[in-house]
Amino acid sequence: MLSGMDARLRYHLPLAGAAVAGAAVAHTLIYLMTVPDTRARAAVLAATGHGYWSVAVAAAIVLGLVAAGATVARHFRHGAGTAAPAVPDRIDRLGLRLALLQSAIFVVQEGVERLAAGAPVSALAVTPNLLLTGIAVQVLVALGVAAVLAGLGRAAEAVGRALRAAGPTSSAVLVRRPAGPVRGSRLLGGPAAIRGPPAPRRG
Repeated sequence: MLSGMDARLRYHLPLAGAAVAGAAVAHTLIYLMTVPDTRARAAVLAATGHGYWSVAVAAAIVLGLVAAGATVARHFRHGAGTAAPAVPDRIDRLGLRLALLQSAIFVVQEGVERLAAGAPVSALAVTPNLLLTGIAVQVLVALGVAAVLAGLGRAAEAVGRALRAAGPTSSAVLVRRPAGPVRGSRLLGGPAAIRGPPAPRRG
């Protein structure tokens, strides 16, 4: 039971990190698209509680790198035969999970930001363009993140399999020995190994 729980944690924790990173990327793209003017966008971000955004982006980059590294390590160990089979990362299923997580993060994040800034949360309901555009961008980014993670996983697993296939062959060549008994050569014994003709018998 504990091993199964550990396996699920090793899968779901990187997935959560990837969702946070994808949500941050999509969040940035959303405001670039909905408020293209730089000054107007800065004013909107300041009024909606986005003063922390640079720190959030830095944390999202770290989580994204951790998620990518964990995915590569998990699939590499499976390919090398040192771990149980990894959960297959189908892009459609992985993209759906990431899309749901990222969309939920986006909606909750927007509400909390407005509460922190003292702005009415009901403003989200009267600006459907932000929510609809935001969710659409989150879904697209989630599919992109899923494709990247699946590609990294397949590449790492292929490298692990190649190393596993090459390992026994090279070691077998190094330790290969003749199948039959080893016979010493007379020539290897030097002059002492060369015998002369038998001496005649004396009657």
